[in-house]
Amino acid sequence: MRCYFMRGGHIASVEFLQEGPDADLIKQSHTHFEARKSEVPFDGFEVWDGARRIYTHPEPSSEGPAVSS
Repeated sequence: MRCYFMRGGHIASVEFLQEGPDADLIKQSHTHFEARKSEVPFDGFEVWDGARRIYTHPEPSSEGPAVSS
């Protein structure tokens, strides 16, 4: 399991997580993010278990791009 720290839409760093239920992985990731955000200004993070994305912080906006006519 991995936590990818994002900046500018790209992976800027990675933290390996201890195995556990999804909720524990998310909690671990928030803890790592809070501890490291003073080092480097990350935009957010994603939690992955292999090819399965578990969580994205901050959550993507449900609004699509603005459409002008």
